[in-house]
Formats: sequence, structure tokens, C-alpha cells
Amino acid sequence: MQAVRRRRAQWTQQLPPRFRHFTLSARLRDISSKQQPSAIALPQYNIKHLVANQDLYIRSCNVRRLPNVANTVPVIAQLYGKTNTLRKDRTTVYTQRKALQNQLHIAKDKTRILEQLGKLKDAGNAVDTEIEELERKIRDYMDRMPNLIPEDCPLDEERVVKYICPPPSDPAELKRNDDEFIQPIDFDDKTLADHVDIGVQLGIIDLMTASKVSGHAFYYLIGDGAVLEQALVHYALDKARRRGFKMMIPPSVVRREFAHACGFRPRDTNGEQQIYNITIAGGELGSGDEGRLCLAGTAEIPLAAWASDKSFDVKECPVKMVGVSRSYRAEAGSRGRDTRGIYRVHEFTKVELFSWVPGPTEETPEGAPTSADMLEELRELQEDIISGLGLHARVLDMPGADLGASAYRKYDIEAWMPGRQNWGEITSASNCTDYQSRRLHTRVKVDGKTLTFAHTLNGTAMAVPRAIVAILENYYDPERKAVWIPKPLRKYFDNRAWIEQQ
Repeated sequence: MQAVRRRRAQWTQQLPPRFRHFTLSARLRDISSKQQPSAIALPQYNIKHLVANQDLYIRSCNVRRLPNVANTVPVIAQLYGKTNTLRKDRTTVYTQRKALQNQLHIAKDKTRILEQLGKLKDAGNAVDTEIEELERKIRDYMDRMPNLIPEDCPLDEERVVKYICPPPSDPAELKRNDDEFIQPIDFDDKTLADHVDIGVQLGIIDLMTASKVSGHAFYYLIGDGAVLEQALVHYALDKARRRGFKMMIPPSVVRREFAHACGFRPRDTNGEQQIYNITIAGGELGSGDEGRLCLAGTAEIPLAAWASDKSFDVKECPVKMVGVSRSYRAEAGSRGRDTRGIYRVHEFTKVELFSWVPGPTEETPEGAPTSADMLEELRELQEDIISGLGLHARVLDMPGADLGASAYRKYDIEAWMPGRQNWGEITSASNCTDYQSRRLHTRVKVDGKTLTFAHTLNGTAMAVPRAIVAILENYYDPERKAVWIPKPLRKYFDNRAWIEQQ
């Protein structure tokens, strides 16, 4: 036992201070399995807020169709109350032990006092063990608890906020020349070519070879198809940088605990695999390190993780980053027209916006940016990017039933895709309030003093495959058998106006 204690002490001293609050049982499990401890300290859930506002959390769970999670809200409150009672009992035990220890050096009958100290020590250890078990249960329940939702959030149906670039209704307004591409949209025309037919005809998309090489839901972009991807990336980055976003190239491989902290789960509510896990035989610290890495489904994860254990000064907020990365989704949807081609794929390039602002407290300086204001700024930037491409789209305030665990509010922008005869999501923007920062320990401070947990926001600047689908299907000229290039992208195409057969 003494050897175990020595190993435990040596192991604990090697950890950063923030990790030394792990329970004894957790530390011993890590030693015995030779696993590296989590790269993130335990989350700092706002349990007091849940206990004081149980109705809000139950409503959020029910709106998100998580009745089993809603049922845990009163359970958490009960466990929290019991834990507080036990903490008081522990304080009483420690106070009694301290008093006896003070008597020990002057007492004549030390044997009796030592016996009492032994009993109190056992009682204290028993209380500690019970508290640790209750805290573990609370953490397990809180881990599944989603963010709250605002009172005015739509419940089951999205709400149309506005339309972008509404198309003409008069067929006489049809124009297809180098300077203009204007054509009415027929929402009932089932004969229009989709992006697969167009891309294959032009020789810029190769799905068959990709299927042979990599499997279903992968693709090659060739020639002007590859140029179009790079043009869209640079176009989105230029727009973001002009709005004060600092560029970052994040890693696409992250530790699974960071994906989990951001609200991404290995499986969705239907049990389908969402995340590609990476297995490293004999990993970084031996076999115990297997399965700790995964491929990021979006740059949101490494961008959020970049600020883990960081504190921003309120004067530098909002902190705004734009990241470019390859993104990986294990679940690419059911096969059929909705997922035909490159609309829903396993691997793609994405430009992601991310921002940190102070959470609201009484000490927050007047005029400090709020997450509600920042969400509107993200949405305005996304609208600017889409309108610059001339795409007919609609902005949606998404219902609580469609929100991910981390999102407090979310806007989607959907473009009309004639070949698919449907609207297709091309951007989203989410306000996650302090859901992620409490799990990643990202704070905001004033005058060097920690103020509050940051509020995090994320948004799509460019999901490349979706944008390519929208451009090919909206700007295809069947007579010329070519695709008109939106003017902001032409400088990347040597100022050409058309993508023609390769």
C-alpha cells in the first residue's frame, strides 16, 4: 500500500495543478491502466443555476425531444442537496478531529483520544467516498444535459427570417451573358440537371473513381472544379478578414475529449456513428492511449480547443478567428436523391468562423459585446458571403428540436438548389453561450481578475461542396453547356466568365 501511495504522490506532482483535484480512485485507475489523464480538467457545470431553474432545463430537454434527460433534472437537484448536506457533515467531522488533535499533546490518556481520532478518520473517509460517488453521478447526468434555449426560440418548425437575392418571376427577365446571369426559378420543374450531371459533363467532378478508391460519399474535384474550391475558400477568407477575423489553420486530428467538450458525440440520437476514431496500436504512452484521437467533423472543435485553459482580457473581446480545415463526417446520410453527389460527403473543405465574448455578469463592463450581438454579426457576414455569390437563399431561425446539445440559438441559411428541387443548408451560425467554455475552461477577465466564463459562437463561412452544388445548379446554361462564374470568384479563374467542358 505504501508503494502505491508513493507512486500516487509522484504521479500527482507531475500533473499541472488544475488536474490534481482528481479523486483517489480515478488516479489509481489511471495508474493501473497506464492511461494518460484527460487533457482537460473536469467541467465546471453551473449546477446551482440548474437547481434554481429546473423548469428551464426541463423545457429545453423536452423541446429537444430528450425526455429521459429531462427526468434527470430533479434527480440532479436531489443529489446536489444531499452532497451539500454531506459536506456539512464532513466539516463537522474535521472540526472534531482538529479539536481532538489539539488536546492530544496535553492529554494524559492519549489512547482514548487516538481511538476517537481513528473513528473520526474512518467516518471522514466514508463521507468523502460518498461525496465522490454523488459528484460522479452528478457529472454523468450533467454531461448529458443540453444548453438552454431562449423563450422566443421556435419549437418544432423553423422560422423564415428573410430571403436573400430573390429571383425574378417574369420569364422575360432571363439573361445569360458574361456580365449577367438572371433566370426565373421554377420551383416545380423536375427536369433540371443536377450538379452531378453538370459536373460529370464538364469533367470537373469524378464520383465513380472516388467510390472505387475510397468508397461511397467521396469525390474528386478536377481542373476548374478544384479551382472553384480554392476560389470559394479564398473568397470567404477575404470577407472574414475584412470583418476583423484572424486567420488560423487548425489541426484536423483532435483528442476525443475536446470533441466531447464541444458537444459532439460518437453517435447521434439514432445511434449512427458520427465521428471517425483513430486507433494507434501502442500509442503515445502504450496501449492505454488507443482510441483517444479522432478526426474533427468541423474546425469548430480545434478552434474552441485552442482557447482551452485560456483567459481573454475583456478589452480584446470579441476575439474572432476564421479557420480552414478538412472536415470529416462518418455519417453521410441515407442514399438517394437528397444525398446524391457531393451534397453530403464524408470528407470536405470548410471555412469556419469562431468567436469568444464575455458572459453576462454584474461586473461585465457596459458596452462589452454580448453573444446575442455576436450571433447577429456572424449571420450578417454569412448573408454578405451568400449574396455576393448571387444565390437565392433563405435565413432560418432554427427550432429547438433541431438544435445540437451545445447550441442556445442557431441560424441556418439554405440556398435553392434547382437540380435537387429543394432547399439545401449552406451555412449555420450558433450561439453556445457558456456550454463549451465551462468544459474547456475558457474565461474572460477584467483588470487581471477573472470575471466569467466566455460565451462561444461558431458559424460556417464556406462549406465548399454545398456551395459548389448551389453554383453549378443555379448558374448552368443548358444551351451553352457551361456554368457562369460569379464575379467575385473570377479573379481566381484568370478573369474567365464560364466553366466549360474540360
